[in-house]
Amino acid sequence: MELLHVIIKSGPSPRPLAWSLEVSHTLGGDDWRMIRAFGDREHCKRLWDLRPERKRRKARAKGKEKLTCSTQFANPKPLENGEMHVAIGEGVSARRVRVSFRATHPEPHHYYTVRELTMAARCLCHGHATHCNVDRKGAKCDCQHDTCGGHCQRCCSGSKWRPQKPCEAARDCACGERGECTFDDNGDILCVNCTENRAGPLCDHCLVGFYNAIPDGPCVPCDCDPEGSDGSCIWDRNHQRVLCACHPGFSGPKCESCEDINAVFPNCVVEITTPTCKCDPRGLVDPNRLCDDICECKTNAIGERCDECAPGFFGLSADIVEGCLPCYCSHLADSCRIDRRPHPYPDVVLPLGEAWAISDDDLQETMEPSLDEQGKPFLITYEVEGWESFYWLTNTYSGEQLEVYGGEIRASLYWGVARGDTGGSPTVGPDFILISHGGKKLTYINSSHENTGQLELVASLRQGSWYQDSEVATRSQLLDVLSDLRSVMIRAHFHNDQDEVRLEGVEIRSSHSAKEFCLCPNGYEGPHCSKCSWTHVKIKRASGSQPSFECVPCGCNMHAGCNTVDGPCGECQHNTTGPHCERCLPGHYGNPVTGGCKPCACPLYEASNNFSPNCALAGPDGDEFVCTQCPDGYTGDHCEMCDSGYWGSPTEPGGSCIPCSCGGGPCHTSTGACLVCPPHTEGERCDQCQDGYWSGGEDGSCVSCSCGRGALSSACDARTGLCACAPSWAGQTCDSCAKGYGDVDSGCPTCRCGIAAVSPVCETENGTCECTPGALPPHCDTCQLEYWDLTADGCRGMKTSLSDVSQKFYNKELSS
Repeated sequence: MELLHVIIKSGPSPRPLAWSLEVSHTLGGDDWRMIRAFGDREHCKRLWDLRPERKRRKARAKGKEKLTCSTQFANPKPLENGEMHVAIGEGVSARRVRVSFRATHPEPHHYYTVRELTMAARCLCHGHATHCNVDRKGAKCDCQHDTCGGHCQRCCSGSKWRPQKPCEAARDCACGERGECTFDDNGDILCVNCTENRAGPLCDHCLVGFYNAIPDGPCVPCDCDPEGSDGSCIWDRNHQRVLCACHPGFSGPKCESCEDINAVFPNCVVEITTPTCKCDPRGLVDPNRLCDDICECKTNAIGERCDECAPGFFGLSADIVEGCLPCYCSHLADSCRIDRRPHPYPDVVLPLGEAWAISDDDLQETMEPSLDEQGKPFLITYEVEGWESFYWLTNTYSGEQLEVYGGEIRASLYWGVARGDTGGSPTVGPDFILISHGGKKLTYINSSHENTGQLELVASLRQGSWYQDSEVATRSQLLDVLSDLRSVMIRAHFHNDQDEVRLEGVEIRSSHSAKEFCLCPNGYEGPHCSKCSWTHVKIKRASGSQPSFECVPCGCNMHAGCNTVDGPCGECQHNTTGPHCERCLPGHYGNPVTGGCKPCACPLYEASNNFSPNCALAGPDGDEFVCTQCPDGYTGDHCEMCDSGYWGSPTEPGGSCIPCSCGGGPCHTSTGACLVCPPHTEGERCDQCQDGYWSGGEDGSCVSCSCGRGALSSACDARTGLCACAPSWAGQTCDSCAKGYGDVDSGCPTCRCGIAAVSPVCETENGTCECTPGALPPHCDTCQLEYWDLTADGCRGMKTSLSDVSQKFYNKELSS
């Protein structure tokens, strides 16, 4: 604030002899500065070493005013209720004010009191405000002239600031919804308080550890592996995925694996079994020849040390005859690595009961088995008499089951033969059969079981023991069936004399062995590329085709998923809408066919300052946009300016454009000051009538005061229209005489009613008095002809006797 005036009132005592007025610019009061000193000559010299003066000199026009000590209040009188008024001239800036009383008058007035302290101050607004708000926290100016700050001490636009002078027009803020606009010392735009994990001078970058998939989109966590990366990442537009910045030795989109496929995640350190020898035993044909000068590698192992897998293979291991397994990748990719992520695939116990049927080995005939009291299916052999062999059949475990590769399937059964039958023999056949939806059939090892009673069947879900068309099935053939599994069949016929069989339980156990992680083409995802990206739909190909399916983009412009290629799109993302997500949502702009849609800023992203419900690209190229539905009062490509007839600050949060209050005339678009006023009006808002006019017309328009000849001035009250009348005049326009005055034409002189007038008050229009009988108008100061003896009761005459006059006077007394 600026301190302007201080008043100190004493109580029942003299005023203090020596005292000073001090101010501080800080809230803590650690920089007190004395601005006034008062005392007698002795104290002025002794306390402050200042020259005493009776009166303060006028302030210098330039330079710093010299501090002096005034003896103005050195007199102890008045002895009670004295006052001390101190004017500060143009004012002094202060946060705190202190009055220091230093000395009292000598005896017998050796004391003082303070009854009241009054300070007059104004907000420090540098000429850019007419009002300020004061509360416990301090004062804040209501800034004008495009200035900002608690004291209007800078330009909102960042342009050069000057006291008393308006700032240049505000510039567009380029921060949008990414942050709040401010300006540096050079006037350049600077975004602060960045939103949604953004950073940078313009809030146009993501914080470390975050990324955005579309420009100006929100920054979301990278979710990189903390062991394998520094936490930063970028968005790979080509493959629509996150790519993290990996530490040396790590790889994968999220650095979740080792670059060296033989290393152990998460440390990514290659295990060296025999440091003194050259060859890696995992890749050697003969693991006993570790120290040969030339290492003889297995079929799928390469490298000078046989410590790497050949391209298209993964999982170097001493347990694999060829050294490495071939990449499957659903026949879509030929590059893969070990998937070392934790695999939360639990063991699966298949339901019993009605989930199982009895079938022959070719699925030509089926029947429903019986159920015992525990719900377990059982079969009496005579029910399938004539069948050469039969199996338990279920379709409950079907679909894509690639993750169980490397595990095993286990079945518990009970079977028996008829009592006394000994001539039969055990049957031979596969214990398990897997069938795909495409009709592919895998059988597991022909075997026989001679011992009746409880039986446990186990089959490893690895290549080597499964057969397809009498040939050992490859890893790829096994995975083809597991990728589209239709049915699981478990052997139910073990002996020619068998009379019953019961299924006790079936379990699929998961594997903890090495699994592949493929580098999938665009539109495919999953460890085996067996799934489609969310913007693609899976289409089955003809039976026997490799791959067996194709991921086709939905007709949704990569903004939604779908169930069929020609089917409807799911919920559109990226601020798009339409049957094919081909349009931007209202309030957004962009080209959904080639990218996403961004929110409109018309001119700001905040709802309070986003005045257009729609916007559109300005042209086929670039990212410029125009707001298409600016409401009345707004103009500009982004509704950032007020139209003619309106004023305001639409680019400031909470600001808007409001109609000019200029009676239909134009006003300044930033301040609202009227540029041209209607006739007979004036003022910044054209809300005042000119001298000689008042607001008495239609709709408050200004009309002439029309003050009469008795008015002191041609001007009247602008609200009531009352003219200021001379003492003898009255009326709205001072065009009639006041009471006690008459005769407008003569200038409303004082009424001159004579002794015979009924009243001393005359007619205001012509000054005529009302006379008693016989008196002569207009002044009733003489008798009419043939009348005489003028009195207050009139005149006597030929037609009026004295008794008549006396009787009239008597009647008048009675009536009063």
